[in-house]
Amino acid sequence: MHYLFYKINKTDIARIKFLLEGYDNMCEISTVDHTVPKIQVTVAPDFVDDVLLIIEDLKKEYFMQEIDDDPKVSQGNY
Repeated sequence: MHYLFYKINKTDIARIKFLLEGYDNMCEISTVDHTVPKIQVTVAPDFVDDVLLIIEDLKKEYFMQEIDDDPKVSQGNY
């Protein structure tokens, strides 16, 4: 799996999760730390380029600041 990390507005978490996970089997969204508005986007390897394009489009409407963390290491609390 490939992991992308973004700082976002806390009020946008649900909407961004809904929009990204609407693309079935491409990615999943989870919050990394409940005290920081940071999400982890877990992407299937075949869809990394597609998800990055979708995120670029979402950035036009939502604040999504990329965080330069290791894309091979999950930070999710499952």
